[in-house]
Amino acid sequence: TVRLKESSSQLDEVVVVGYGTIAKQAVTGAVAEADLETYNRVPVNNIIETVKGTLPGLNVEGINRAGAVADITIRGQNSIGASNSPLIVVDGIIYNGSLGDIRPDDIENLTVLKDASAAAVYGARSANGVILIETKKGGGINGKPRFNLKLVNSISNQLEPNPVYTKGWFQNILDIREAQGLDADPNLIRSYLTEEEQKNYDATPDHQFSIPDPNDIGIRDGFMRTVDFSVSNSTEKSNYFISLGLTNQEGVVLNDDFRQYTARINHSSNLTDWLNLSVLASASLRDFSGSEPSLSSVTRLSPYASLYDENGDLIRFSQTTTSTSNPLYAIASEHSRLSNSLNGAIKLRFDVPWVEGLSYTTTYSNNFRWNKNRTFYGEFTSRGDDNDGYGDRSYSDNYYRLFDNLITFKRLFAQKHAFDFTLLYSVEQTDWEDEELIASGFDNYALGSYGLANGTNQAVDTGGGESAAIGQLARLNYSYDNRYSFTGTVRRDGYSAFSENNKWGVFSSLGANWNITNENFMADSKLFNTLSLSASYGSVGNRSIDPYATLARISTGKVIFGDSNDYAVTQGISSLANNSLGWEKTTGLNLGLNFGILNNRISGRLDYYNTTTTDLIFELPVPRATGAEQERLPNDLGELATVLDNIGEIKNHGFELSLNTQNIVTPNFNWTSNIAFSLNRNKIETLLGDDNDGDGKEDDLPQSSLFIGESLGTIYDTRVIGMWQENDTDIMDGLRPGDYMIEDLDGDGQITSDVDRQIIGNTNPNFRWSFTNTFNYKNFSLLLYAYSVWGGNNWYLSGENDPHLDFGTNRTDINHPIYDYWTPTNTNAEFPRPDYSNAAYRSKRYYDRSFIKLQKVALSYDLSSVVNRMGIEGFVLTLSADNLFVYAPHWDGLDPETEQGLTNDARPSIRNFQLSLSLNF
Repeated sequence: TVRLKESSSQLDEVVVVGYGTIAKQAVTGAVAEADLETYNRVPVNNIIETVKGTLPGLNVEGINRAGAVADITIRGQNSIGASNSPLIVVDGIIYNGSLGDIRPDDIENLTVLKDASAAAVYGARSANGVILIETKKGGGINGKPRFNLKLVNSISNQLEPNPVYTKGWFQNILDIREAQGLDADPNLIRSYLTEEEQKNYDATPDHQFSIPDPNDIGIRDGFMRTVDFSVSNSTEKSNYFISLGLTNQEGVVLNDDFRQYTARINHSSNLTDWLNLSVLASASLRDFSGSEPSLSSVTRLSPYASLYDENGDLIRFSQTTTSTSNPLYAIASEHSRLSNSLNGAIKLRFDVPWVEGLSYTTTYSNNFRWNKNRTFYGEFTSRGDDNDGYGDRSYSDNYYRLFDNLITFKRLFAQKHAFDFTLLYSVEQTDWEDEELIASGFDNYALGSYGLANGTNQAVDTGGGESAAIGQLARLNYSYDNRYSFTGTVRRDGYSAFSENNKWGVFSSLGANWNITNENFMADSKLFNTLSLSASYGSVGNRSIDPYATLARISTGKVIFGDSNDYAVTQGISSLANNSLGWEKTTGLNLGLNFGILNNRISGRLDYYNTTTTDLIFELPVPRATGAEQERLPNDLGELATVLDNIGEIKNHGFELSLNTQNIVTPNFNWTSNIAFSLNRNKIETLLGDDNDGDGKEDDLPQSSLFIGESLGTIYDTRVIGMWQENDTDIMDGLRPGDYMIEDLDGDGQITSDVDRQIIGNTNPNFRWSFTNTFNYKNFSLLLYAYSVWGGNNWYLSGENDPHLDFGTNRTDINHPIYDYWTPTNTNAEFPRPDYSNAAYRSKRYYDRSFIKLQKVALSYDLSSVVNRMGIEGFVLTLSADNLFVYAPHWDGLDPETEQGLTNDARPSIRNFQLSLSLNF
């Protein structure tokens, strides 16, 4: 819940819900508040990184790029074919942009609506939950403008590096040669090197490496600098908030750069006693320009490779072999990627003078987003060399308009009966277009991407479309005597993307709350300060499909005649129409318990939920008898066409706990803690309903890893059960000592995918938790925040820790990450022999990604008392760190959170150390 008014009484507190606010004690659904004041001490690029892990049920994935915005879900995965991302609402308006466009310092409150009772007001867009964001409004100092300035300077490095062979390079060469049955004499090591490697080997008497650490070619120390400035004020009649923001960040991968410029104006004015006008405007310009080196080529670099020739020009093949290139050769000669957005809204609220509590609000908002990208590969680039220059320019834009009309009636009768009635009629329209220009074959590269017209080979791709939606809502909140509260919601949605016969959907919910604390029998309770029970049941929808997905679509292709250059253009149906495709619907129950004991020294909320999603939108193959085929791909016989259809059913259930404690409270020292815990389980109840094998059970879809009775994210593969050793007498044909021992389910002496695959485990977490401690001593404040995603029992598994399957592990002229491989003298190794690629049957282990991270640490000192005499209201210095340390007992790779294992293309995560200054006057 989001506190909008400070009060010692919970009855005076209100929370932000969809299309309005409601008394905190009357909330019937699962609503969670973000403690932004605590976690804002550690500067980040976007608000999702601020609240990551702190709200049970809000799941935030890891990131490892500058300026990136993490993927988020609420309470697990409800869909297999449509989106699982939550709806974003900013200042009461559905937001069609990126959360990366909103500065964290511009945000006042963030609330998560997790169940049907809370989210049903958004109907067809709320099946995956709703995130409500309120940006800051005007506030001054003694009637004068308030100025706020925040400066952040940080340095960054890798959380964990990807180690490659340098000191162990020679031994690795010998091991590979020995595994292949070749001579492996340490005294002949020079003869095992390539021509270029031999040259650098001989360059110094002691044979020093020409590249002591290949990672230095593509990895660097980064930084981030941000400036946030705002001015605000409020009077009896109006208020305003104006802000400007700047971010300049360099990630730890070379050329992973991010720059952002933002501006925001929020203004509200009471034109009369009954008419209020609000204007909200914001702009964001994000620049991701920068072409990175190939990380896989970095890890393949021999420590005796050459990057430049004697003239200082890049060498394409750094170690003679043409199987891997100079990683710097992947960098484009020219690269620009811009993502921009403009948002504007006008709200007009009319409080009907002659009817107490009745108001009408009309809101018109615009969101315009556009992306501009250009790339050119010229001299000293792999793509440029292969194509005599290659250029690409693309442009896309998206224009979203929303028109809301809201009627509310809110009144208290007889000091006990509180009514809050809402009616909404909403219309939205989206238009978009995109174009891409590609050219290659240039006589000269002087004009770069500005000279695409000079390319010999040219291609143009264009597209566009539109969609429209209508929403109608009725909601009633009723509360009696601050003890019993009820909420009923009905929403009807229409969306143009759905089929002709199912463009409308109706979603409803009911919720109740019993505030036990206000019962007479609790009047003498010395234990409980807060105690309430809530229950809700309802349905919400998911409309996240492509706007033309229900229509038949035609693809074009080419048929070449014999060996000639003559061809004919062909057309074929790539997807069939479905005039009956309906809405995914999620129906669920939520039970909640709010509690506070010992003068609220211990407080929190416990939730249990159980949801069922039906009519799942899924892409099905079409039987060949229909004659519909997809466009044929090169060297392929052609794939069957598809059609979207409603199938199956998925269930989700889980528990969530948020616990707050005030451990020590004294005049000079305070210690508070917060624990957030969430557990989610889902299960596929039914899919197509077919029983083609006649076993009396519904068929699974193993090709999509979908199994009846199992969870989404099920891993279906062959199982590694050990390692063949030299003393084994029953080694399977085609395998050798040091190869993985794979379970042969049917015992036929060979491994085949159709009979020897089995369910290994699941990629989803077992549970998530976080633990926050805040210590305040006089003017000092210390924040310690740990965050964990945990597996165990075959949960949270990944197959990305498989260095033995990387390209070139059996070659002496290609480097790779250091890993524990089998040799005759290292038989207890984690991974198979270096030349495992020659095995007749190959597989991999799946590793538990469980981790605990020291996510945020911040030490602040408040100097306000020192500077007050200078007319400065506040001055705080903070030293902080983000993504500081990871403990992962079962993971050998870089970062289990981002699923980066011991592979040649693994990308390191970013660790930040920051110094920030906050000043207001």
